[in-house]
Formats: sequence, C-alpha cells, structure tokens
Amino acid sequence: MVSFTYLETAPELEKAVQEWAQAKELAVDLECENNLHHYGAYISLIQISTSTKSWVVDVLVLKDIKPLLDILENSTIQKIFHDVSFDFRILQEQFNCHPRNIFDTQIGALFLGKEHLGLGDLLKEYFNAEKESKYQMADWIKRPLTQEMLAYAVKDTTYLIQLREILRRELVQKGRISWVEEELAALEEADFTYKTQHFLDVRGVKLFTPEQLGIFRELFLLREQLAKKVNRPVHFVIRNEHLKQFSLHPPEWEKLRGVHPIVRSQASQFQRAVEQGKKEPFFVPVPEKKRLTQLQKEQLEKLGELQQKLMQKTALKGHLIMNKEQMLKIVLSGRFDCLHAWQRNLIETEGFRL
Repeated sequence: MVSFTYLETAPELEKAVQEWAQAKELAVDLECENNLHHYGAYISLIQISTSTKSWVVDVLVLKDIKPLLDILENSTIQKIFHDVSFDFRILQEQFNCHPRNIFDTQIGALFLGKEHLGLGDLLKEYFNAEKESKYQMADWIKRPLTQEMLAYAVKDTTYLIQLREILRRELVQKGRISWVEEELAALEEADFTYKTQHFLDVRGVKLFTPEQLGIFRELFLLREQLAKKVNRPVHFVIRNEHLKQFSLHPPEWEKLRGVHPIVRSQASQFQRAVEQGKKEPFFVPVPEKKRLTQLQKEQLEKLGELQQKLMQKTALKGHLIMNKEQMLKIVLSGRFDCLHAWQRNLIETEGFRL
C-alpha cells in the first residue's frame, strides 16, 4: 500500500506547504463529487506527491485551503496533472484558482500520437502498473474514509512525475516539446468556467413544440430546486428520459413510481409547473448561419485536405492540427493568426497558401 500523510488540520497543512514550497515539481490529483451521489460538484480531496513523499488533503474537513491554492498558482513550481479539463473547471468554480506552470501528461501523450490516452493506459504501458477501478465510483463525501480508499486516491500521483519525465524525453526526441509547452501556456489563460446542464442541452428536446418545451423547462427547473433540497443528483429525482415523457404526457404525480419520494410529496408543485409551462411556450432560438462565398467554401475544403495530409504525416489527431472553429476563422479573416505558432509553422512547412 502507498504511504502518505493525511492532512485535516490547518497546522498540518501549513507544515506540508513549507515542504511543497521548496519543490521543483508536484504531482496533483483531485477526488470530487460531481452529481454522482449528491447534489452539485465540489472537491473532496486533493492528492499531492513529490518524487519521495505523498499527501492527501481533506478539503471537506479543512474548508480553508488557501495555502495550497497559493502553491497551485505559484509559477516557480511545476504542477503535473493528468487531464486538467475537469480539475481546472472545479478549481475555478469553487476557489477561483487558476494553476500556473503546469504539465498535463494527457496532452503530452496526445502530441506523441498515442491512441490510448487514459492514465491507466499510460501506467500500463510505461510501468506495467494496473490502475485500480475499485473506487472509481466511490462516494468521496462520506467520512471517515478508509485507509484503503485514501491509498487508492494517492496512488496515481505517485507515478505522475516519472511519467512526465518519460513523456518529455519522447517529445524532445520527436521535436515536439515546444508544441506541448505552447499548448500548456495557452491553457493557463483559458477560461475553465464550470457549466451545468441547461434544459436545451437535453437530447431531443429541441424537437418539442413550443408548449411542450415550455412545460419541460418548468419541470427541469423544479427538479433542480428539489434535487438541491434533498441533496441528491437530479437524475435521482427524475431521469431526463422520464422528464421528457412527462412533458408530453403529464402523469398523476402523486401516484408516480420510479422517482424520488419528494416528487409524490410535491405533486401540486409539479402540476403547477405543467400549467405554467403551457402559459409560457418556449421557442428555440435559431442561430444565424454564416454564409460562405464559393471561394471561402473552396478554401475550407483545401484546409480540410491539408489537415488530413498533416494527420497522416504527424500521426496527430485532426483537431490538434486545426479544429473546425480555427479553419472557419481562417477562411473568414484570410489570416492564420488564430493558430498557435507551432500550428502555423507546421502549415508553412507544406508551403500552403489560401
């Protein structure tokens, strides 16, 4: 079992921070609640490793973790994550924290042209280590946490520094380390706003009539309020598929089965929501489509062909070379300044001109 220090008091955290402040790099991972067992998304644990020691920070118990947040934002210490996408969103949402000087091992693997990007895949490939899945769906909000759960949580960070070193070496050999560094620098400035599901995000509802969509909207908003009240994920109250069915054919709410008990106890609220939705039909906004000239369409096609050529040449995924939004900006503006420097250089090596 991996050894670690469990931090649940301010003095313990301060002592650990003094050690972290002297480190050149720290491996970081989070365990969160993300509408799986309870309502909302928030951090439960933050795991930190140096090359020799590991810690588990109990965020729920400590609450005030500003000394740790300062470390994450300290640009003199590199923080190594695997897949920052959700971690950065929840750090920004909950603590307005924007980590600096980062290395994302998933991005490193992506620029090496690897097909399997999960941490488990990389640990298996480089260390012949199996990533356990026993606690993947665990409820990290429950206290006390077992020693086995805490050891599981910290295990991933114990490999991240070594993994970063290996990936860096391979990227240097391929001449792509500067590409990755440019991508990582851009991530520091990116907006990682945490977005909850909007009622129009639910698959299929845009095909509803305005009245049906008005009902769905009201039921969706009521479900959100009640889920928060009982501290359960929204799908524990009513699943999306059922909510869609009930918008088309409202049931007898007080007799409904297969839903949280609060639905039956608040049957009158659901009935009022249906009536309110009928009074306020919702019309889906029609996005304005950009009309391209024939020349721009041809240029877009040429960019697509270039993307395919470079995919074959580099073994990189197409969206890395140029994503659809970038290609559209290029043909609309006639310039390549929406691309990162490494992307522009790659295109220039092909002698491409619009």
